[in-house]
Amino acid sequence: MEEQEVVVEAFTELASRYEKVVDSELNRFWGWSYTRFVNRLIELTIISDGDLILDVATGTAVIPRRLVEAVKKNFHVIGLDITAAMLRRGKEQIEKAAADRDISLSCGDALVMPFSPGSFDLVMCGLATHHMNVPAMLSEMSRVLKPGGRLAMADAAGSPLWNNPLLRTAIRVAAYVYFLVVENASRAGAEAAAVSNIRSDTDWQADLRQAGFVDIRIVKLPSKRSWIPDPLVIEATKP
Repeated sequence: MEEQEVVVEAFTELASRYEKVVDSELNRFWGWSYTRFVNRLIELTIISDGDLILDVATGTAVIPRRLVEAVKKNFHVIGLDITAAMLRRGKEQIEKAAADRDISLSCGDALVMPFSPGSFDLVMCGLATHHMNVPAMLSEMSRVLKPGGRLAMADAAGSPLWNNPLLRTAIRVAAYVYFLVVENASRAGAEAAAVSNIRSDTDWQADLRQAGFVDIRIVKLPSKRSWIPDPLVIEATKP
């Protein structure tokens, strides 16, 4: 089964309980609540009046909903996700929050986005880059950003030691076994496959420069467990 198909299967099953599960996992591994994690990403992101914002892999639209609640500026945010079930759940939550005027949702692949070049002032992504081919993702994000547009992402991080093939294989096996026990086979497959896409801060610097981004800034969010690398908030600009 293709990696994207595994991700869609896993997150279709997870959609109805996604936010609760993610909150539990963030607390367990890093000591961060989901709300606090998203708030920190937004706090570190420059948002201007009139921005058109794209939230890549929006899931249940947590970031768009929180943007509308927390940022007192005029903007519109489009949430893009490949999993229709996640978007349906997000739409329900948006309607409850009466935020549909400021948020739109679109079903599509983050590696082949259904948007014209230079469409967005800001592209955001939270807790999803590890489920994508990072160079291809950054290339597509750059394509849809306007010149001078901004990129803001937050996700798990790896250690440079993870570049060792034997260690990375061991981590992949451990991830599969863990999620098979606490979740199910589809989630285990998705998370095991994602290990190859997890970057250290040094890797991110190199990938972003290779994709043409400048003004790169990476902030580590302290993890409560010394053996788990600190998650990262990543900011950059398209020249």
